[in-house]
Amino acid sequence: MMFIYADQLYHTLVELVRIPSTSGQEEYVRGYLEQHLTSLGLTTQVDDMGNLIATLDGEGTPVLLNAHMDRVAPGLGHTPILRDGVLYSDGKTNLGADDAAGIVVILEVVRRAIEQQLQLPPLVLLFTVQEECGLCGAHDFDAERWNVADGIVFDNAFEAGVVVSKAAAYETFDITIIGKSGHPGHDLTSTVNAIEIFHQANFPIGSLALDQTRINIGKISGGHARNAIPDMVRIEGEMRSFEAPEVRQRYRLQIQEAFEEAAQRLGGRAEIVFKVLHEGYSINPDESLLTMYQIALAQHGSILNMRPTFIGSDTGGLRPAVRAFTVSTGVVKEHTVEEHVALAPLEQLVVDTLHVLHLWCTQTAQPAQE
Repeated sequence: MMFIYADQLYHTLVELVRIPSTSGQEEYVRGYLEQHLTSLGLTTQVDDMGNLIATLDGEGTPVLLNAHMDRVAPGLGHTPILRDGVLYSDGKTNLGADDAAGIVVILEVVRRAIEQQLQLPPLVLLFTVQEECGLCGAHDFDAERWNVADGIVFDNAFEAGVVVSKAAAYETFDITIIGKSGHPGHDLTSTVNAIEIFHQANFPIGSLALDQTRINIGKISGGHARNAIPDMVRIEGEMRSFEAPEVRQRYRLQIQEAFEEAAQRLGGRAEIVFKVLHEGYSINPDESLLTMYQIALAQHGSILNMRPTFIGSDTGGLRPAVRAFTVSTGVVKEHTVEEHVALAPLEQLVVDTLHVLHLWCTQTAQPAQE
């Protein structure tokens, strides 16, 4: 079986995953990108949030190309393993293709456009920080300042090339349960076991409403010694939902009331903080840039595949200011040591994106004034 992809695409991706990067510590990847883009003749700028922004002149209406620089922990720099056209982690850390794969697609698009002197629209390249902890960089991006209203986000969701049709709203909740400690060998009447409060709280969790909402507890920490009644538990949870805001508010109330009731009944108390990190969105299939992508796919016999997802991406932070949509890079088992990505589909993404940009350029460029 043949695996067709450019050597430069492979080498750049390897260079990227060799650089450590986690949310809030993107400076090494940012430095690499600044040097790389400057060598191609682009101008770069770092905004107050830490996002790296680069521009490339062209004709017509500008287009935003986006990928995020951060990874989830451990996010270690490492030398990946190439096997049968697929790039794997070394098994000691997550690969980092989420989102180095998206970054390399953008870099290859720019490199080939310059080397082949292709006709493209003005490009605004946005490499964001802290996507993995709430789309922070994307939320802070000033699209009006950069005069850009249409864009493509390259990130993982499904097989390479699939477009996210709609994404769930995402919010977090942090719960602190406070009890009263004591020695388990003495009289227990004056103690309040914070872990028992958590155990007795009857709150909604798991897949709800025919899988339109998912509520998850991801982290629990509490107690300080085996031989002490635990007087505090901290809980970190999240809710991802396609349901309406008023329905999500009912879930919030159910969670809050469940913990407060259990705490009051057992003699403790519960403090709960909810935070909406981003609302959900739906993509109109008739959006102009998406139509261009559909045409590009048809050129090699593919059709536009759009699917909903619970997975977040910078699109959720960019819309509605930017009519952006997410094109999946095809990363598999992201956030784990088994993370991997096939290279040939990334090559196809580069080719398709260049085609999309050419179509956009020719249709939005203004005729010369006489």
